[in-house]
Amino acid sequence: MKRNLLVICLLLALTACNKDDDNSNSGATLEFLNSELTVSNGLIITTFIEDGSSEDELVNTYLFLFSGDGTVVASLEDETIEGTYLTFRDDGRLELLMNFPENSALNELNDDWYFISKTGSSLNFDDDGDVLVFQQQ
Repeated sequence: MKRNLLVICLLLALTACNKDDDNSNSGATLEFLNSELTVSNGLIITTFIEDGSSEDELVNTYLFLFSGDGTVVASLEDETIEGTYLTFRDDGRLELLMNFPENSALNELNDDWYFISKTGSSLNFDDDGDVLVFQQQ
């Protein structure tokens, strides 16, 4: 009886943990994410929430052009901010790491963002409750 109970508990423990439970979006690939970021007409940010507060007004007027060489250019009328980005997989999750100059209006985006999903023309990212949504133009 004890042995049966041990086997049942062991089986429950093994089946209760699902790799997809961490919202890893394991079906998406780096190639997919890179192709979605490097669209020729660019991306805009439609949602940026940091520490529970909307920061949309800081970033939503910029047009972001991601290049295949790891550079990203954000432009707003006559202002251009150049940065870099890297996509990678860490702990089974796709991530986007962006780096803009510290003295720029976009330095709040300097973070590693977990790719959550693509919904329509939007790319959804999250980092410990902070939310970033890019939309294709």
